[in-house]
Amino acid sequence: MRSRPTGRWFDAGYRELASLWIHRSLLTSLARHDLRKSYAGTAAGVAWAVLTPLVPLLVFSAVFSIGLRLPLGGAPYIFGFAAAYVPWVLLSSAVTGAAGSILDHKHLVKRVLFPVEIIPADPLLVQSLPHAILAGLTAVACFAGGYGRFPELLLILYFYLCAAVLAISAGMFLAGLAVIVRDVLQVLPSFLNVWFWITPIAWAGSSLPPTGRILLALNPAAYVVSGYRYALMPKIFPPPGRLEAAAFWSISLIMLLIASACFRRLRTHFWDCL
Repeated sequence: MRSRPTGRWFDAGYRELASLWIHRSLLTSLARHDLRKSYAGTAAGVAWAVLTPLVPLLVFSAVFSIGLRLPLGGAPYIFGFAAAYVPWVLLSSAVTGAAGSILDHKHLVKRVLFPVEIIPADPLLVQSLPHAILAGLTAVACFAGGYGRFPELLLILYFYLCAAVLAISAGMFLAGLAVIVRDVLQVLPSFLNVWFWITPIAWAGSSLPPTGRILLALNPAAYVVSGYRYALMPKIFPPPGRLEAAAFWSISLIMLLIASACFRRLRTHFWDCL
């Protein structure tokens, strides 16, 4: 009898995840609407989503490669940094957008019968279009520099799936929590800043000692960015190992189940808090 509460908890999590697939058409329509809304009235349109990340990319590359002269594999710094920065932009943008997604779409929560559990996944789809453009440009640059290889490039699809699982799990939990505790939106930028620096984006995980690599495996974002780096530059960077893959999927799936179950429990308070 003691296992029934836990069973109900994870059963609730499964139902929230299943809803993402059941209402996939509605989720896609919501993402298209939000994508058009985000860039409506701007001259450059969706190009702003591509141009904005290029500024910090160039600044970081200039500071670390020219100013500090930090090594990053055997290629120019800008290539290795860009290969890891592209998935980080997707992750951070999707998580940030998901955290405030319920608050941004409160009219759907309060006025119509709507599957609110799909809303935190909406920012991931919105960010996927500029991500595909950035990844394509980075792939072209890596191939032009002689660092890319075609079979490994297809692994981007797998590591995009990994990024999607991580973004949805973190975003769903933060979206529900932010409705109850608005301070989450204020703390999140600082958390993402720390997460950026402990993830091998501006540096290479291979430079760590064995103990450091084991600890790094506990950071699921490290697996995603290292995978992108390998897919885009297999001649320079090694692929993530089995330990990293096992750690990523174990942590991410547990996070996903817990986040979906928490979201289901918190949604009963949405009407009073919005």
